[in-house]
Amino acid sequence: RALAARESGDHLTVRVHVDDGARVPPLPARVQSALLRIAQGALANVREHAGASTAVLSLTLLDDEVVLDVTDDGHGFDPAEPSDAPTGTRGHGLPAMHARLRQLGGTLTVESAPGEGTALSAAIPLDPPRTDPADPAGPQEAPR
Repeated sequence: RALAARESGDHLTVRVHVDDGARVPPLPARVQSALLRIAQGALANVREHAGASTAVLSLTLLDDEVVLDVTDDGHGFDPAEPSDAPTGTRGHGLPAMHARLRQLGGTLTVESAPGEGTALSAAIPLDPPRTDPADPAGPQEAPR
């Protein structure tokens, strides 16, 4: 909510919607940090590229994951088109969001089309897969 208040201004209104059926329990610090950074990056993209007047941050707590959706009413883009940003640059871009989510076993989905606005969805499991460093097969599904 504080981020939305800071980002709202003369040309952009940012609304917040928390859809959890109750109160969101405390999330692990790494998850909180990732969600904040992704929201900051997504709103920076909205400000810098979308030409939007409204953006909405939605936080949904499901049984086994937390989902942050960021939508805007901007001019959209074709996610299949390569970015014009120089290769290897860091910052608020989608590659940085993908990398941050990958570290937590999460996923990023981007839906957009020219003239249609953009919807970004970042999902992070609340019970991340176990990683056994001695196992060359990689992450294991945690027992339920």
